[in-house]
Amino acid sequence: MTNATAQLSPSRSPMEMAIDRVWRYFCSVRAAIAEIAFLALLVLIGTLRGSSVPESLANGVPFLRPLVDRWYAWDVFRSPVFAAVLALLAIAIAVCTVNRVPGIWQTINHPRIRTSHGYLNGADTSATFNTNSTTDELAGSYEATLREKRFRVLTERIGTDTHVYADKNRYARMGTFPFHLALILLLVGGIVGAQYGFREREFILPVGDTRAVGHGTDLSIELVRFQDSYTPLGTAEEFESEIIIYDGGEQVRRETISPNDPVSYRTATVYQTSLGHGSNMRVTDDTGVELYNGTVDVGLFNFAGNPDSPAGYVEIPAAGVTMTVVAPDIEPFNAPELDTLQLKNGQMYVMLQPLAGSDAGPQEFVIDQGQSIPAGGLTVSFDREVQWSLLQVAYNPGIPIFAIASFLLIGGLAVTFYFPLRRIRAVIAPGPQGATLTAVPLAKRDWSGKREFFQTVAALESGLGVTPRVKKPAGSEDWEHVPATPSAPSSTG
Repeated sequence: MTNATAQLSPSRSPMEMAIDRVWRYFCSVRAAIAEIAFLALLVLIGTLRGSSVPESLANGVPFLRPLVDRWYAWDVFRSPVFAAVLALLAIAIAVCTVNRVPGIWQTINHPRIRTSHGYLNGADTSATFNTNSTTDELAGSYEATLREKRFRVLTERIGTDTHVYADKNRYARMGTFPFHLALILLLVGGIVGAQYGFREREFILPVGDTRAVGHGTDLSIELVRFQDSYTPLGTAEEFESEIIIYDGGEQVRRETISPNDPVSYRTATVYQTSLGHGSNMRVTDDTGVELYNGTVDVGLFNFAGNPDSPAGYVEIPAAGVTMTVVAPDIEPFNAPELDTLQLKNGQMYVMLQPLAGSDAGPQEFVIDQGQSIPAGGLTVSFDREVQWSLLQVAYNPGIPIFAIASFLLIGGLAVTFYFPLRRIRAVIAPGPQGATLTAVPLAKRDWSGKREFFQTVAALESGLGVTPRVKKPAGSEDWEHVPATPSAPSSTG
């Protein structure tokens, strides 16, 4: 009985095993599908958050109200969960791309040359030339034809057979790297935009005022002019705002925007959303010191005492009060019994309510334009009515990353699809009457690759003066420049 000994390879360290498992996880197709499915679910949740669907669910199933409230309160696209999933996908794409580098580089620089007769005979597409030439003469003619077609030709002698490998556009396979880098940059841009971008949905700007955008930017916007037109029914038909954008106090853009025509400056975009009116109010104390001088934007909500009376408010910490301003009823003939204030044009109803911790007393009064009214140690003045423009300001610092990613994405796709890899394998074998060449394209589902193969076969047929025996797959009659298959092979000397 023979004793067999086996040499055991040294066991791997726990660190190597952990790295291997992590690497295999990021290369796993199942894990990628799960991550993409979870990301799609988050996108759906975040998109529906801005619609009436959650509210409809709460109305139909009342016990879902707490869940719906949390749904509205959760900003999915700015959450750590969303950023973590994007980062996980970016890492997975990077790992999978790196994992493919050795194989692609092997195909480009060190392809396998030798093949087998069984593979050639079993291919659905092939061309066989029976000639009276020697192996070297046929190999030289075949190589010259391939090089005219811009193929790289590699040969290897196996016994009496000459194996030939030819390819074209081999470096185009590297187009996959900028493409996958673009996918990574798109995910990184999404993370940057979600974490450091913002959208100010209620950026109210009265005519003549300049307001800072904030959020850590040096941008500010001035409303120079607002123009609107109305239908005979009194609804706004068209409106536009002429604005000036300042960056660090310097004017950088002056444009006129409308609801369908925003303006952009670098990574910021300003949209025209709506319009309204406001009241220029001043508040001073009993010594004449000015505590507030600005515009109270009226129309952000309606007064509870009259659903058709637009209202607005502003907190004045220096005075210790919240000042609410209510405008006249905009639809006096709709339920007139609800109009308890009976305000006329040019009048405003003002309420002063104490802030938390303030000893100021509540005050309520009607004030006319241009009038000043003392109220509990304060003097409130209504200077004039003004128009204001409701804008949206979107700021996304990920836009430059998206631009780079778009360039790489289109470039990678263009290289891959406009310069496809073409490969042909062949064996030149000696025979009793002369050498025989059998060539097969590596293009199982690549119809354009097979068409180019048959164009190469036609060129070789013209050069050799030999009609090949051609095997073509079903449907090849639709291709261009396919040489006809002869009823029987022929050869010439």
